[in-house]
Amino acid sequence: MILRESCADCLKRKHTGNYPADADPRTAAEYQQKVREAVDAGCGRKSSPEVIQVIQRYYREYFGPLKDYTDEKKRFNTLMLHIEEEIRKNMEKAEDPMLRAIQYALVGNYVDFAALGSVDEQKLLEMLGEADRMSLDAAAYHSFLAELGKAKRLVYLTDNCGEIVADKELMRLIRSRYPGISICVIVRGEPVVNDATLEDAGQVGLSEVADRIIGNGCDLTGHVLSGISQEAREMLEQADLIISKGQANHEGLSGCGLPIYYMLLCKCPLFMELYHAPMFSPVLAREPE
Repeated sequence: MILRESCADCLKRKHTGNYPADADPRTAAEYQQKVREAVDAGCGRKSSPEVIQVIQRYYREYFGPLKDYTDEKKRFNTLMLHIEEEIRKNMEKAEDPMLRAIQYALVGNYVDFAALGSVDEQKLLEMLGEADRMSLDAAAYHSFLAELGKAKRLVYLTDNCGEIVADKELMRLIRSRYPGISICVIVRGEPVVNDATLEDAGQVGLSEVADRIIGNGCDLTGHVLSGISQEAREMLEQADLIISKGQANHEGLSGCGLPIYYMLLCKCPLFMELYHAPMFSPVLAREPE
């Protein structure tokens, strides 16, 4: 998905003001100019994750390491692990366990510090409690089930920490219902905001449900075929079905033509416009062939 002018303006607003409070004014001004140049160069040419990658490298050059989200990641992983059994039991007793699993996985996409700035634990718990009220596109859901039933190689692209516990339960259900399927999970190759990495996958036990877990080999905020490792790209290109979580992965992969189902919550005007939906609405959508 190529960066639009409206999104470019948003990136400029967000990142030109994102620097240490004690930064030297001249250094801050130089950084702000670099941000504007990077956004202008990418607008209409590159995806948002690619532009953000350039901006973050400028940040490191001028100010040092990016904000460390280790504490936030562990906190939300731990929170979700504490209620994982409850989530699983609710799935099992649901009239449609697969639908309920997807609803929980979608609610988990709320844990997004990049899009929201802050995440309210109580709101997350409330949303999980109301997950069964979440309405999905019926045609997309039935199409997803049909493709899942035929798939032998599933690739699951994760997004945020905390969220990956709900992803784990969806994968657990898929494995039990389709025992012949193999699941490869792809996480971020390097720490990016509160996105899941190999370390986070280990903390929540994704190896219990995945045959293979790899990083994407880079610091992109979303998977872009031209920017990820050859290993990750080959896994995607060989997959029978791909589940892609979150907005940034959608932005990075939209238009690639791979057999992807995007699962996300609308958390910005771009996705609210794309899917004609209000804030925090769920999206289950197939990448056009």
